[in-house]
Amino acid sequence: IILWRAVLIFATLPTAQCAESQPQSAVFLPEFALSPQGSFMEDATEDQFLTYRYDDQASRMTRSDEDRDVGWDAWGTWSDCSRTCGGGASYSLRRCLNGGNCDGKNIRYRTCSNMDCPAESGDFRTQQCSAHNDIKYQGVTHEWVPAPYDPSAPCALRCQAKGRSLTIELAPKVLDGTRCRADAFDMCISGVCQEVGCDRQLASGAREDNCGVCGGDGSTCRLVRGQALPHLTAEESVKTVLEVPMGSRFVRLNAKGPDMIVIEAVSLQGRKEETSLVSTGPYVIGNTSLDFQRGMDRQTLRTHGPLNADYIIKMKYGGSKDTVVQFLFYQPIRYQWRETDFFPCSVTCGGGYQLNSAECTDIRSNQTLPEHHCNSYPENTKPTPKLKECNMDPCPESDGFKEVMPYDHFQPLPRWEQGPWTQCSVSCGEGGGWQDRSVVCVEEDTHGQFSQVDEWKCTHSPRPVTRQICNTFACPQWVAMEWSQCTVTCGRGLRYRVVLCIDHRGQHIGGCDTALKPHVKEDCLVPIACHKPRESVPVEAKMPWLKQAHELEEHHTATEDPTFVPGPWSPCSATCGPGRQTREVKCQVLLSFTKTEVDLPEEECGEDRPQLERACNQGICTRVPGVSSGLHDHGNPYIQTEELHSWDYRGFTACSATCAAGKQTAVVRCVNRKRGVEAEDSMCDSSSKPPVMIRICNPEPCPPRWEVTAWTGCSASCGVGIQTRSVFCMRLLSVDQQDILTVSEDECREFKPAILQPCNQVDCPPSWETEPWQQCSQSCGGGVQVRKVYCKQLLSTGAYRRLGDRACWGVKPATNRDCSNTDCLPYMAGGEWTKCSVSCGLGIQRREPLCRQLTAMGHQVTLAREFCSGLPSPPLVRTCRMMACPKLKKEMWPKDTQKVPVKNQVKQILRHPTKSRGYNEEVKQCPQLMGRHHIYIQTRKEKRLQLTVGGHAYLLPNTSLVIKCPVRRFRKAYIHWLKDGRPLPSSKRLGVSESGSLKIHFLGVEDIGVYKCVTGPASDIFTLQLIGSDSRPTSRPSATSPSPNWEVMLPSCHSHYSVMESYWPGISVSLLPPGAQEASLQPRVEERLINITMQADRREIQQEQASELISSLLTHMSTSQLWTRPAEGEGHVKADGRPVIIRQQQILPVTFQRNINISIGHSAFLTNATRLLTILCPAEGFPSPKILWSKDGAMLQHTDRVSWDISGGLHILQPRVSDKGQYKCTAANAHGSDSETSQLLVAEPPVIIVSWKNVSDHRVVLGNSVRAVVGRQVSVHPGANLTLDCPVTGFPQPVVTWQRKNGPLDAGAVSLLSGSLWIRTVSLQHRGTFSCTATNIMGNSTASTVLQVYAAGSRAAPVSQELNRRRVLMASHRGTNAFIRPGDTLRIGCPVTPDHKLPVRWDYNSQILKEISGVAQTQGPGLDQGLQYRMLVGGSVLEVNTLQAKFSGRYRCQTVINSTRQTLSAWIYTHAEEFGWRFGDWSTCSATCGNRGIQLHKILCVALDGRKLEPTMCQHIPKPITSPVPCNRDDCPPRWVVSEWWKCSASCGGGWKHRHVFCQQLDARGVVRTVTEAACSRFSRPTGREQCTAYNCPTWVTSPWGECSGRCLDPTTTVQKRSVICQHSNGSSSHTDCDLRNRPVSVRNCSSDLCDVQWHPGAWRSCTVVCGSGFQSRRVDCVHRRSGKTLADQHCAWLQRPSTWQHCNTSTCGSECKDTTQYCSVVKRLKLCYVDMYKQRCCGTCSQDADST
Repeated sequence: IILWRAVLIFATLPTAQCAESQPQSAVFLPEFALSPQGSFMEDATEDQFLTYRYDDQASRMTRSDEDRDVGWDAWGTWSDCSRTCGGGASYSLRRCLNGGNCDGKNIRYRTCSNMDCPAESGDFRTQQCSAHNDIKYQGVTHEWVPAPYDPSAPCALRCQAKGRSLTIELAPKVLDGTRCRADAFDMCISGVCQEVGCDRQLASGAREDNCGVCGGDGSTCRLVRGQALPHLTAEESVKTVLEVPMGSRFVRLNAKGPDMIVIEAVSLQGRKEETSLVSTGPYVIGNTSLDFQRGMDRQTLRTHGPLNADYIIKMKYGGSKDTVVQFLFYQPIRYQWRETDFFPCSVTCGGGYQLNSAECTDIRSNQTLPEHHCNSYPENTKPTPKLKECNMDPCPESDGFKEVMPYDHFQPLPRWEQGPWTQCSVSCGEGGGWQDRSVVCVEEDTHGQFSQVDEWKCTHSPRPVTRQICNTFACPQWVAMEWSQCTVTCGRGLRYRVVLCIDHRGQHIGGCDTALKPHVKEDCLVPIACHKPRESVPVEAKMPWLKQAHELEEHHTATEDPTFVPGPWSPCSATCGPGRQTREVKCQVLLSFTKTEVDLPEEECGEDRPQLERACNQGICTRVPGVSSGLHDHGNPYIQTEELHSWDYRGFTACSATCAAGKQTAVVRCVNRKRGVEAEDSMCDSSSKPPVMIRICNPEPCPPRWEVTAWTGCSASCGVGIQTRSVFCMRLLSVDQQDILTVSEDECREFKPAILQPCNQVDCPPSWETEPWQQCSQSCGGGVQVRKVYCKQLLSTGAYRRLGDRACWGVKPATNRDCSNTDCLPYMAGGEWTKCSVSCGLGIQRREPLCRQLTAMGHQVTLAREFCSGLPSPPLVRTCRMMACPKLKKEMWPKDTQKVPVKNQVKQILRHPTKSRGYNEEVKQCPQLMGRHHIYIQTRKEKRLQLTVGGHAYLLPNTSLVIKCPVRRFRKAYIHWLKDGRPLPSSKRLGVSESGSLKIHFLGVEDIGVYKCVTGPASDIFTLQLIGSDSRPTSRPSATSPSPNWEVMLPSCHSHYSVMESYWPGISVSLLPPGAQEASLQPRVEERLINITMQADRREIQQEQASELISSLLTHMSTSQLWTRPAEGEGHVKADGRPVIIRQQQILPVTFQRNINISIGHSAFLTNATRLLTILCPAEGFPSPKILWSKDGAMLQHTDRVSWDISGGLHILQPRVSDKGQYKCTAANAHGSDSETSQLLVAEPPVIIVSWKNVSDHRVVLGNSVRAVVGRQVSVHPGANLTLDCPVTGFPQPVVTWQRKNGPLDAGAVSLLSGSLWIRTVSLQHRGTFSCTATNIMGNSTASTVLQVYAAGSRAAPVSQELNRRRVLMASHRGTNAFIRPGDTLRIGCPVTPDHKLPVRWDYNSQILKEISGVAQTQGPGLDQGLQYRMLVGGSVLEVNTLQAKFSGRYRCQTVINSTRQTLSAWIYTHAEEFGWRFGDWSTCSATCGNRGIQLHKILCVALDGRKLEPTMCQHIPKPITSPVPCNRDDCPPRWVVSEWWKCSASCGGGWKHRHVFCQQLDARGVVRTVTEAACSRFSRPTGREQCTAYNCPTWVTSPWGECSGRCLDPTTTVQKRSVICQHSNGSSSHTDCDLRNRPVSVRNCSSDLCDVQWHPGAWRSCTVVCGSGFQSRRVDCVHRRSGKTLADQHCAWLQRPSTWQHCNTSTCGSECKDTTQYCSVVKRLKLCYVDMYKQRCCGTCSQDADST
């Protein structure tokens, strides 16, 4: 049930008719008004909030243990909500228990009823406005609606009459819970706008993220940004460039170009709405508001969103120029996780739990979808299920269950239980297979038994997957190796290869399909004829080594069939005569798949075994003649003679490489020719030794193979490390040259070796791991940094395991450390509060300000007050409330007083025994001083002023002053005055009148001080200061004289000027004399004057400084900055209908924005970036006034650049320097006119005016000070005071800073406010380079000066002859102009006779110079450090120091002529002769039209009188930078434009080339438009076609025909070839430049008998088997028909070759399964039974093997 309460509010509205001023009632809407019950103090401020006046026991609560505020009772209950929906406020109160002296607030608030109101209920503020519809305002009722948001009064009920511009404030405060503004949750509570977060909680700080989620992290949307270039044409005029889905936020689209933006909005129901954005303004498209801005060449579309429809953004053709579209928006993620409601409780009683889950939802249709939709977005994170307790009530005993309390929950939560994986659906394959398992949710009961429960109970943890992919590796497959070499060296033969079954790991296993196995052997053809040349001598007659070479060429190798393989013959057993040779013969078989030869029993190879032994003969053995028979010859009596031994080749060495061109060397041995055995080399003639014979073997390149480098070191010593190596595919081309070719990895057929491998896979020992240090707890004064330290162990799996601290060795790293060990900056704090000034009622407490500092050690120390100079001070005075004072009986008032009620009057009983004259102590009331809280500033001379006590006065000297002291309830005759805490000194100029006023005649410096008017126990003060040239006291007060006590000078007895406030309430500034100014002070200036005065009162600055600051403020500020004209009826239309220009407050800094908007009455600054300037001049009046504009007094006319609209706004397009000036807006109608002006200024970069003159301290007229302008060298003696000036120009006024090269400025160098640098007491340490930098928003400029300091005792530099020259410049009656170089002596003579005796008076720039013969220095304002001068020859000659920066000016002498007694007056104008850069005339514009024309200021070197000098005279001065200014920004006349020439129509020889010719025009915006050719008819049209000549055409060049020995076509025809190339005249060749249709033939037929060949087959050899399946082979040769010669096989390649082998003996060997070979045991051992051939041959053995398995 909703409780409705009606609130009745009476509102009294201002009215012009008395009869209608009666209050009328208004019934408000059904909401609660927030008004605490009870009676409260009416004068409580916002900071002191409401305080109870009675003890309402019913509203009290027990004292809170959490709220320990001293003196406060417990918080009361929360009140009813101020609203029933839409967000209201509720309050809670507490009371102060110690008489009101409690710190803190007694009321607190919270939000409530945060649910949205029904749509039909309307806006809360609108309802409050409409409640006043029946109340008449000025005799008329209105329909009130909320006024636009006013940030200055967001919680006032400001309403606007519907359909009219009338806006009034109907109530000072809206009802609590009203929104401060429509687009935020902030609400008004007790008339104050309180911040409310998006969670609708007070001061929560919660904000929406870019996705519109309160407190979100931006994960529910994506940032989409990009750029599109539609390329529209007149034919294809519309294109879609972007689609923005519904719900998108912060949409921003910029289009630069002429095309138009078109938006098609599509709602969820499919309704379409298309809108073209033509003009600037707000739009509502698809129920979404958006803002559109259209400029000259740019369109901007913005909307905060969210979009309520899908936006299809299109571009519509608007011109030939391309449009660039840039866009940015946050797109919602369509599929998002949403949490479900909690599932049912796990138990009905005794304490259970509830879980919730998350489901994937389509936010557009609000439908639930499968989870994979949400998982496709990486931003989506499925929320973790939440768990909460439920049904915590104990179970009834009747249920038979034990009462289980929440803390007895020992059983674990349900968990997922997984079953085993099923077998994979496939054993291998690229796609892999599937395997499944069961997953159920189980729960363990109190007995440890598990049972299956509903799956929702396990949703607190992720559900394990039930299906996974398996066996994704490739199946084993046959892999064939490279073919071997052909088994023959000529003709046809066989070649073999190894075929392996390889799995995915690269291992050789079984499992491949035997039907798909590639064949392991095939025929091969060596294209070499196998015929022997005819030999004229028998073999026996050949040289022995030649015969041996032929024998060595016979090769015997094993084959796939068992074969006898003979070994090499042994040497002959005899060295001469007959002997025997033997050799070993083995029965071997070749295992093809491993390329290995296996020995078999001899019976496997049959009976045709080669011979094992043969005879040999090494020649006849002969006896050596001359050998004595008596000698014992133990050896052979026969030795070989010279002719019996000769050199012979004994074969070749083994090939050095199996591929890539190895080498073989012929073996040469000394051989006994008769016996055929080798002998010692010494037996043969070394001179006849045959040459070394080397041949190339295995010349083909090696097959591609993998090459690997060595493994790198392991990356980790434990855990899991990685080793890497490089792997590349290479081919060896030449062994000798080590020529290696790196080829593609695809050419290496073997599996690529691994490039990385794990290493050191062992668990690491536990070690300490630290997180980064967190931020220091304090920025200064000693803070603490903390970090987390863990004991972790890196496992061999790569995972980390956290252990206890005891598991780690060594000392645990520190978890905290000290930081920010620096002293904090000093700050102002308050000391202890004094006792309350009264014993009852309302009093005050004071405390002393203290300068405190937090040291690096964290200690608070108290410093001297000087260290905190200029820092803000905390409140030093506060109110205190004691018990209520007893009520007093009314007493008689004094006769001369009357009873006046005083607001906030404190009734106080004086307890002091002293009695003041004129004050009746029995009347317990203070005298009432009626001072005025004003600051008086005298702006012009006035003889006499009358002011009132209680304020500050800044007056001009020689003014007479009367200070009144108005008082009630006190006799004026007893008023007395104090000055600076002491009685007034006796003086003729000071006196007190009978009325108690203080009179001061002709104010002087001695009158400055604080005056106090004392009226018994009450008093008030008046501070007097002088402004002007003589306002500073000539001498300081003596140290012995006591300074005025500020406490004494403060008012007493609680006058209206209360020191209980830290500032004066309602203080104002008055200008004297009244009416002296037609305008009033600017508010900012008035605020500044008040602040300076308050600083002086708080003793933050001296009173003298305050006087000087105010004087400087009033004299140095421009008139427009200082004064403002009062706007009569500002903001309203006056009754007579006169026009009024609405003037707006605005502060515009210099900006580089392209478009600048200002209000009339303010200045604008032009920069290079300014493209459009708008000056707004809104005006009101009836009838509507007409707006006229003028510039510098001349009326403005409409042009293509300057225009103004109906509303009065002046628009200047592409502003120029010539547009600078004063613009005046005049609003006029029949009743009168009003006008206002704005100044248009040009911003300029800083330029430092440097001096080229070196300055030296020659101590001629200088005294102890030197002044120089920055730029060259300055030389001074130690002890001098040096001032370096940095004169600078530029706008806005540049800021000048000083730096010193290679070091900071020391304490002796001070930067002055004028921009100069003052170096006090120059020493040798000041030598160096000083630089000044002038900076403003347009740029900066720097100039430097080198400071030289003379060493002690050194002689000064010689004084220049110019300086010592004693010339005197005479002043004249008409005035004399003189140019003086800085540093020259300036002596000015007054034109009097030598015998003139009367005094001569001199003045400089109208300031009188004192008559003195020594060095003097002026101290006047505006003379910066003063003028240094002295007077010579009795005052008739004035000598001036020109080393000072500002000696230029007017000097005048005045005297009286002796004889005629007439006044003589003569003057002279002096100028500093200075060179410098100056801006001259503008340069010629860089373009005559278009948008690119610019011109620059010419920069000239000139003297001060304007004479142009050579630029070399100014080369030492930094040249100023001039900014380009647009010029000639007008449309260009049409002109012909040509494109580039196209390529010549002929690639060689003569042809034609073409180009486009069209007429174009460039307008002032930079847009190029193509116009008709008629527009360019006044200019001759360029040609669009002309002849061209390319280089000479290439020709086909042929070579002579080759021999007729090519490929055979038939027995009598072959082919011959020649080369054909396309050749240029320069000899270069190209295949594409010549015409292929005319290419000569390169091949033709020819007749030759070389093709008369045929294949000649030989006889078949015997079959390889007796039964079963065998084969037999034969020889087939290519033979020439006519000659019968055997030719190479390639000569017969064009003929079909007869077969060289065939099957034989295909009859079966019987059905009995038995072994047919003896090597079956080998086959079984090598596990080869799966090979078909071995399976058939070894049927019995392989069958046994199968049975055993």
